[in-house]
Amino acid sequence: MKTDIISWRFLRRAGRMSLDRHATVTIEGREHVPATGPALVVARHYHHLYDGCVAVDALDRPVHIVVGLDWIRNPLVRVAMNRLCRMARWPVVIRPGLSGASNSSRRTLDDRRAVLRRSARDTVDLLREGRVVLIFPEGYPNIDPSFTPKRGEEFLPFHGGFVRYARLAERAGSGDVSIVPLGFHYERSGADGQWRIVARFGAPVRLAEGTDSELTARLEAAVRQLSSP
Repeated sequence: MKTDIISWRFLRRAGRMSLDRHATVTIEGREHVPATGPALVVARHYHHLYDGCVAVDALDRPVHIVVGLDWIRNPLVRVAMNRLCRMARWPVVIRPGLSGASNSSRRTLDDRRAVLRRSARDTVDLLREGRVVLIFPEGYPNIDPSFTPKRGEEFLPFHGGFVRYARLAERAGSGDVSIVPLGFHYERSGADGQWRIVARFGAPVRLAEGTDSELTARLEAAVRQLSSP
């Protein structure tokens, strides 16, 4: 069995255990994610941990999450997390250097560009192989123990690079890439303080339906709507 499949099963089980302790989850529209073939799931980023846990648990196919590790201060932890992401084939990015992000002052421009190129290559390769990739085009969640530029329920504009990843994958022979919007709505429940999480998948979008900017705007609007109460 491939290492990334073993890692996916381990991470899925660990995520499910965390959700069982801290949240109740409702999934809607999972039929919009194709059973086979490449799919790029474009999601709202609300919680630094649970968004990924919910998405990985919701689908029976392995999900590869594009993750940012720039928040990790401890170099040993960062090395360990990088290794785990490589095993799971989760592309790693350095997010845009906003004031307050822990690693922005320590990363050179060349470092960021190299990581971005590697992440783009990894994402395109996964799509070309017919995999499911989850990406958070806002870059930052609403709830994050380290840093986030968001305030309250704020929703950041989407970075449009994800559309280019899908186009590059199709040019590399992936076949049609389904771009699936995913919204999250979170509420605290009762005295126990557990999260009530609703995850809604929307109808897939094809690259032939617009330009990069048009598709970015359309998918952002869809994710916003899917994230409503």
